[in-house]
Amino acid sequence: MEYAGLPIRPTFAPIHHLGTGHLAAVDVQLRGEGDGPLSASAALRAVARAMSDTSTLDQMRSRALDGHPASAVPALVTVDVSSLEQLQPAPEPRGDLREIVVITDHALASDPARALRLIAAARASGKAIAVDEVGARDKPLALLPLIEPEIIILSAALVATRPDSWTAHVAQAIAAQAEHSTTIVIADGIDTAIHRERARGLGASHGMGQVYPAAASPAQLDATSVTPLLIRTAPDREGRLPFAIAAEHHRTHWSRKTLLVELSTILENQAATAGRDTILLGTFQHVRNFTTRTRRRWEALAGRVAFAGVYGVGMGTLVEDGVHQAPLEPGEPLVEEWNVVVLAPHFCSVLTARDLHLGEHDEDREFEYVLTQDRATAVRCARAILDRFDGAGS
Repeated sequence: MEYAGLPIRPTFAPIHHLGTGHLAAVDVQLRGEGDGPLSASAALRAVARAMSDTSTLDQMRSRALDGHPASAVPALVTVDVSSLEQLQPAPEPRGDLREIVVITDHALASDPARALRLIAAARASGKAIAVDEVGARDKPLALLPLIEPEIIILSAALVATRPDSWTAHVAQAIAAQAEHSTTIVIADGIDTAIHRERARGLGASHGMGQVYPAAASPAQLDATSVTPLLIRTAPDREGRLPFAIAAEHHRTHWSRKTLLVELSTILENQAATAGRDTILLGTFQHVRNFTTRTRRRWEALAGRVAFAGVYGVGMGTLVEDGVHQAPLEPGEPLVEEWNVVVLAPHFCSVLTARDLHLGEHDEDREFEYVLTQDRATAVRCARAILDRFDGAGS
């Protein structure tokens, strides 16, 4: 096999349960020949991403099992989310193969709405979702609740060094995500017993690395003790708007616009101190409500959060001073709502209000609103907003 004129070979890296040691899955990898700079699977993938050619490498990986007998455990074949639209399905799907779509931090941070649509399409076709290198950067932490990945792959760098404040921060984020989902946490870079110990401390149940040597064929892996990895697909999305989602299980209140403005400012201030891995979303009905004063606040916030997105009638599709903007159509149901969503690993809050079209003056407009810090509601409301936009801030 060759990629970009370089010889490469498939290898099969076992994934073991960190507690029992049982074989749980096989990660299908491609590596450069010998001990050169591309001999690591991650290095080869990085080159493909730099060349914007992940689809070629992913297509080769998906055929790496050809000619090999069926594995006793799931064979995980990862593909970049950017490759999904170019990949050709295998003519004869294998029963032991499970395709895993890897979401990169760049795909998420640059265009969360598009990434979420691709994730939904991937799940609809039977694929599972993974976020890799978690802990190496802060942005994937912010988006974990929105994705609800079936698999989280911890960065090898995270277990290679002694725990520090950042390690503890990642451990908290992983715990918060795992508490509300069936996510499987796999640690990469398990090269020593100490690495395995650190990975378990971070909440990982499974691991891969030099402690579990890769093989040239799945048949060469030690399958004496096997507990196959059980990957549960995350639930489907719903089609409702934020107010309907929040009002279903939370009390509604009446207010004029003046109070909503003050409540929104409080949520914005909370977002500013919630940490770099925070998502802040706002729907302002019309661009005129995104006043100069509000715009300046959001521009200041954009430098302190992972993603800041605003939506309204009359807004353009652009990123301005770090704030992602996207338009609403005048007749779109979301125009009837005023929403501010703050979503962070350790804090969340939602203000969602429905316009009652009462009140003689703009500041006297009347709304029915919900204010809650329930995490599940915040996640669902954030998805409901992001799911409606195409190319917002790309």
